[in-house]
Amino acid sequence: MKGGSCLKRNRLLLGREGRPQLLRMVIMIAALLGLQSFFPPASSALTLNGESNTYLSFRETADKSKIVPLYEYLDLSLDNIGDNRVSFHSSGWGKADLGDESYGKRYDADLLYAYLSFKNDKNNTTINLGRVLVFEGVAAEKVDGFYARTDIKYGFGASAYVGRPVETESNGVSGDLIYGGRLSYEIPSIVVLGASYLKENSGSSDFREEEGADIWLNPVRQVVITGRSSYNSMTNGWMEHTYFLSLGPFSNLRLNSEVSWISYKDYFSSATTDVFKLMTGILDPAEKVLILGQEAAYSINENLTASADYKHYDYDLAGNANYYGGKLSYAVLGKGGAGVSFHRMSGATDKLRYNEYRVYGFKKFGRADLTLDFLDVDYDSEIDGMKNTYAASLAIGYNFSNKVKTVADVDYSRNPNFNRDVRTFLSLVWQFDSAFGGETKGVR
Repeated sequence: MKGGSCLKRNRLLLGREGRPQLLRMVIMIAALLGLQSFFPPASSALTLNGESNTYLSFRETADKSKIVPLYEYLDLSLDNIGDNRVSFHSSGWGKADLGDESYGKRYDADLLYAYLSFKNDKNNTTINLGRVLVFEGVAAEKVDGFYARTDIKYGFGASAYVGRPVETESNGVSGDLIYGGRLSYEIPSIVVLGASYLKENSGSSDFREEEGADIWLNPVRQVVITGRSSYNSMTNGWMEHTYFLSLGPFSNLRLNSEVSWISYKDYFSSATTDVFKLMTGILDPAEKVLILGQEAAYSINENLTASADYKHYDYDLAGNANYYGGKLSYAVLGKGGAGVSFHRMSGATDKLRYNEYRVYGFKKFGRADLTLDFLDVDYDSEIDGMKNTYAASLAIGYNFSNKVKTVADVDYSRNPNFNRDVRTFLSLVWQFDSAFGGETKGVR
């Protein structure tokens, strides 16, 4: 229950930073509801669906600061706006620090997306206007602008987007214009091939330019190949090649293989988030890594599964490392389960030589559920004076109904950064829906 998406409406969370975006969203929703009267009568009701995720956590930092953030995430969707081909979707979040200030802001908020969507069954056409999320080939972007996709003929399809990039970095480059698209070819249930392009400008200069190719291939029933290759035209180098092969099941046996190659200089050259910028000085731009992985999973019966996995990391500068081990898991649908695993990391440095143990279990008791998880890492040599680190968590959830659930979570950990780190986490998830006009039968 720690995931979630959305926007906030709790007045407590309306800090100065979040008000403009939230006000624009409220105005958009009100306008859409008002415009309903101008559309021709629809056979279906205008429906409002949403999910609210409220989170309250507590932790104490190394300098004894009490961090007590309250988060509200909210998803909203309006469907059948006068016509069942028109809908509106939005998501955002807000935060207020009830204790000491965290991350330099007592109040914060962000509008993740908010767009009007037009769909036409003919040619599988979709047009989205507003703050849109774009996942097309090399693009995984948030854009204030336009996105469209459609099928053409003979298995071909195309998508395009243009607008202002919405980037999360607080300092540094902020792009003014981003555009791109993807051309695809598909033979249903057999193959999908894609070629994509992205370009981003900042002021009068180019900031990013990337091309990519992707594939989904299912030549026979028990073989699936997926992958992508990305090229950075600003650095004239390949960013990555990542491919997966899935085989099976063959008499309850399934095999998964991975091969991946990444060039740090080309992959991180145009950082658009603070996360990547924080890596400066930690990751060597000259580093390259080849990753080879293999997993085998065997279903002993409908409840019990055993698996073994191996992953080899071949770094140009940091040396090699091997991560391997196995897992045994038991689960009964709707009732509970448990698992135990062991992995060994064997690498070139002290931080990459350790044994990893994990045991977990979960159980449902009517409307309640209980989850326990314990992870232990035992290093071959001391790391910052500590040889053994571990983390344990206990979570208790209760379903008041099929639309309302609460979870209380306590995490305890011991590691080189914290000799004793305790965090508590409370969440309330509420799903809701309503209908306006038209046929309301069956909508609550």
